Amino acid sequence: MNAAKSLVATTKPAFPVFVLLAYGGFWAWMAIAPLNRFDWLLENLLIFLCVGVLIGTYRRFPLSHGAYLGIALFLALHTYGSHSSYGATPIDPLLQQLFGGGRLPYDRLVHLAYGVLLAGPIREALRRLAGVRGFAADALAVAVVLATGAFYELIEMWVTGLVAPEMGALFLGSQGDPWDAQHDMELELIGAVAVLGLGALLRRLNLFAK
Repeated sequence: MNAAKSLVATTKPAFPVFVLLAYGGFWAWMAIAPLNRFDWLLENLLIFLCVGVLIGTYRRFPLSHGAYLGIALFLALHTYGSHSSYGATPIDPLLQQLFGGGRLPYDRLVHLAYGVLLAGPIREALRRLAGVRGFAADALAVAVVLATGAFYELIEMWVTGLVAPEMGALFLGSQGDPWDAQHDMELELIGAVAVLGLGALLRRLNLFAK
């Protein structure tokens, strides 16, 4: 059995279904009385697309348990933030105490998590789709994280401009920071490099599957 097949050999329907149901329950809870229903809907458009794609491609292209878990954790973080339109979430005061004041930190945490939690699933998909291995797989995964992160910033701008230009400040959430988009992408880069670098180290020490 080759590496690609062994990677998904343990992906049984029970685990992805459990993850989907757990996330669905959390999503339903966070859908109750959000700060701004229209902004909440805008924030959830990509969630609907992502979950739909994962369900639609499961039979032909199942991912590993770890990949599904990472994706679900990221979506849960995004779902929690969208409930309050990425404004002052209940954990923002704690994050500000831990990491200092300034811009609302939860949004930054989610962008960091984008790199940390999705770089692995992206690397896994690239290995199977493009046949890349080793450093090439890591480098390409980092590039995809950066490209999709930047594309999301553009999507935010386009959707807001087309659908609700009067909600630009709320949906884009720049909080007066002229470098908001760049700082977000910087955190995505740091997260992806950190987690893939750790994975490369563990593989070199034969502590982690290649």
